[in-house]
Amino acid sequence: MSDSDSDAAEQDADSQDFQPVFLNRSRRYQRIGPTQNLDPNNLQEMVDAAPEEQEVNIEPIAQRRSVDVLPMDDDEDVEPEGLDEQGASDEPEAADEPEAADEREVADEPEADELEVAAEPEPADNEEQPAVEQEIAAVVEANAEQPTTSRRAEQQEDGIINLDSPSPPKKRKRLSNAANNMVGTPVAKASSNEDDEDDGMTCPICLESWEMSGEHRLVSLRCGHLFGESCIRRWLIESQRQSAVKVCPQCKSKAANRDIRCLYAKRVRAIDRTEEHDMRRELEAERRRSQALTTELATVKMSHSLTVNKMNALQLDYDRLRQMVRAGGGCRGAYNDDSGSTLKSINQLPSHRLYMEKNFEITREPGCRVLLYSAAQSTLIASQKSAQNLFPGYGVRFIDPPSFKPLHFLHTSALLVRDIGFSESQRLLTVASRETRIKTFDVRTRLCSNMFTANDKPLWSCGVDRNEREHFLYAGDLRGGVYVFDMRFPETILSEFQSEENFSPVINIAAVPAGKVFTNGGFLVCQLTVVKFYEYASDTAVPTRLNVEGPFLSMQYDVLQDTVLFSARSNANYPQSRFILTKLDKIDGVPVLQVKATIFGSTATPYMTRPTQLGVEDNTLVVGYLQDNKQLMMYDVRREERVQTMPVNEVVYDICPVNTSAGSYLAALTDNKCRIYKVNSSRN
Repeated sequence: MSDSDSDAAEQDADSQDFQPVFLNRSRRYQRIGPTQNLDPNNLQEMVDAAPEEQEVNIEPIAQRRSVDVLPMDDDEDVEPEGLDEQGASDEPEAADEPEAADEREVADEPEADELEVAAEPEPADNEEQPAVEQEIAAVVEANAEQPTTSRRAEQQEDGIINLDSPSPPKKRKRLSNAANNMVGTPVAKASSNEDDEDDGMTCPICLESWEMSGEHRLVSLRCGHLFGESCIRRWLIESQRQSAVKVCPQCKSKAANRDIRCLYAKRVRAIDRTEEHDMRRELEAERRRSQALTTELATVKMSHSLTVNKMNALQLDYDRLRQMVRAGGGCRGAYNDDSGSTLKSINQLPSHRLYMEKNFEITREPGCRVLLYSAAQSTLIASQKSAQNLFPGYGVRFIDPPSFKPLHFLHTSALLVRDIGFSESQRLLTVASRETRIKTFDVRTRLCSNMFTANDKPLWSCGVDRNEREHFLYAGDLRGGVYVFDMRFPETILSEFQSEENFSPVINIAAVPAGKVFTNGGFLVCQLTVVKFYEYASDTAVPTRLNVEGPFLSMQYDVLQDTVLFSARSNANYPQSRFILTKLDKIDGVPVLQVKATIFGSTATPYMTRPTQLGVEDNTLVVGYLQDNKQLMMYDVRREERVQTMPVNEVVYDICPVNTSAGSYLAALTDNKCRIYKVNSSRN
């Protein structure tokens, strides 16, 4: 055989025996195996075992790292024609192969990660196989000695498929749901603990964790939102540059660099207690409802007792009249019966009249509002506007009671004086204006001794306690709050009572000393729409809403008679103003007001005026101003009738009783004058 015939035979053997191992229809490259299997002895064993097993195992994709591709000899430049035709004919057959055949092929696999490809049947001519084996051995030895790179391999390098790249998806055997649950990879679920850990630790601007110190430390704005310090400072600068206003990035409220506050906390976490707060609010509402029902029950019981007393009195009158009829109309025997009754006839009661004693001017500037008389100091005090340009504002004028001459002036505040209190034992004067502080002045030195503030709230009223609590000062604010101070320690608030339902201003506060009914005492608080009594129990005061309807103009408590006088303005329920004289009592442990007299006044009440009560012998006189008629009215409680009216051209803002050694007087304060009335009593 010649050399050309031997070359042709070798080419035919190559085209017939090793066709299945070519990639991409090219006979120039052949898969040998991984880099670690390049040992010629191993390759020879694989070649020897190939005719017997008829199969070539292809490693899984996950185990493929690199593939060595060996070119054929450089002398073989001509490709056999049968290879291209056969390769071209193999593609349509593979494309037309039914899907069921692929599934059967996948089902026959021994493992899911391995794939076996059946080799082509052995060539019929077994005599040419030793020559092929010799050629493969020669190629392997040549490749082991030196790396072979042919020009044809370099030209086809762009068309080579790298087996490291992902292979196209293969059809696999569909597993059942049970198998998927057993062998499937579990999907990791996001843990809620991770979210809880991140909550309260990240800056809402940069979404990074803030720090305990440094530039990105935890800070807050005035609105309460939390940020990293560097982020919020940068945000404020950018916000001012774009919109000319520095705002919070979350709530858009105005903010500034001075509002940045450092927080010393590693983590901030808010606990949701909405249900607890709702239950607390419902509980407080039920408590208030229960207290209102208890007060209403006590009021009904009190009304019932009053009705029973009236019925008993009427029964006594009936029995007396029947005795008079039987005795033949003897009036004298009716009152001098065996029962020893000491009741007096209405005609035998003394009558009282008011006479003008003096009318003097306090100041030329209008602004007088409050009157107060101190029997221990024998001083009458009236609020007024300052007449000195060097000291503008308001103050009080001291008046001598016997002669009723104006004395010295004491400047107290820059705003209108609303209320005055006096501590007779300590000789201290307390003044409440529309400012945020209450001032106390020493009457002897006329100097300010202390100032009391309540969380920078405007204070409208004040009152001083008596006896064992003589150092207690009460203050009422614009929102219905009540504060208790110790005048010896002005910086400390002893107790604070905030209104929960009614937020109207506190217009008057009066201390109630301890007595038979209230063993520990307490204090009355009058707001514009409600009246409350705070009874001391151990170390605290328990508030109770009293059974009297407003809206109110003023409240006055008389310590000697233990009665309370209210002035109520006209409203839809009551077309006329009312002067309500009551007595504080307790029924079944609940404080209530026992109404002794209700006096109706004017229909229009544009001004806040204060009436007064004057105790004369065993009777009570109520004196008030009728705004629509511009009259001063006096009412006799025992007679249950209006006994006198006097015309007054000016509005009377306050009326104060003055008891001196010379007699009983009434001082009526107008806008800039003071009227003095003498009370005369006579018997018919």
